[in-house]
Amino acid sequence: MENLGQHYILDMYGCKNADASWEVLREMFLKGLRKGHFTVLTDHHHQFEPCGISGVFVLAESHLSFHIWSELRFVSLDVYWCGAQCDSDMLLDVIFDFFEPTHTQDKFFKRGFTELMKENNSCEPTAES
Repeated sequence: MENLGQHYILDMYGCKNADASWEVLREMFLKGLRKGHFTVLTDHHHQFEPCGISGVFVLAESHLSFHIWSELRFVSLDVYWCGAQCDSDMLLDVIFDFFEPTHTQDKFFKRGFTELMKENNSCEPTAES
C-alpha cells in the first residue's frame, strides 16, 4: 500500500556528546539534515537546568525532534518526513557518528496510506469542515 510519510523513532543509550551545547548539536543536526536532503524551515530548543535539552527542527517535509538527558547519556529522537527525495540513512549516519550510542531501540512506521484517503482536489474548506 502506498503511503505519504515515514516516521522513525529512536532511543539511544550510553551516548557520547550527550552534554554538547546547543550550538554544537544544532550544527550536527543541520549537517545530517542537509546530507539527507531535508529542507529546514526553522528550529527551536529549550535548555534545562542544570542539564538536558529538547529541540525541534521544522522541515518542509515535516519535523525532527529530540530530547537529551545528558546526565543519563540518553537521547530520544523522532523524525517524520514526507517526500521521496529525503534520505534518512544519511541523516542517521551523522547522528550515530556524533553520539556513538552503546545501545539503541527503534521503531519505523509508514504513515498516511493513500488508498484510505478521501479525495478532495482542493485545499478549500468543505461544508463538512
